[in-house]
Amino acid sequence: MSAINGKFVAILARVWHRFTLPTDDTDTLANMLAPMDDAGEAVADDIQFDMEPSDFDAALEELAISKDRP
Repeated sequence: MSAINGKFVAILARVWHRFTLPTDDTDTLANMLAPMDDAGEAVADDIQFDMEPSDFDAALEELAISKDRP
């Protein structure tokens, strides 16, 4: 389960954007971001890439090809 919550979003907004979000907005944004974080974590092991952009592209191509096969 994602660790993204309203407090986390508030800190990101304050640090990255130098902006203080209202509490209702931080919770709303957290509710939007958490499922995406969970989905990314669920497929992270299947993608198998490191920080190298060429490896990332190769991994995505391999994943696309393998998803087309039955």
